[in-house]
Amino acid sequence: TFTLSNLGMFGVDRFDAILPPGTGAIMAVGASQPSVVATKDGRIGVKSQMQVNVTADHRVIYGADLAAFLQTLAKIIEDPKDLTF
Repeated sequence: TFTLSNLGMFGVDRFDAILPPGTGAIMAVGASQPSVVATKDGRIGVKSQMQVNVTADHRVIYGADLAAFLQTLAKIIEDPKDLTF
């Protein structure tokens, strides 16, 4: 089982979710916040960012697979047009 815990709607920007017994993983999603970032052309910009944190039982989920999942999730969230045909 993969559980999602979202406290972003309450303005919480980051937190650690505790893995419930019998659950493979739980994802903690915080509120998006404006952040100062470097743009691709080397300039300074402001970008909305959110923190996603996953707690997993490594007896059930291999850490490298979870890391690959998070990379894919980040790409989809950052550029959702890739989901359309």
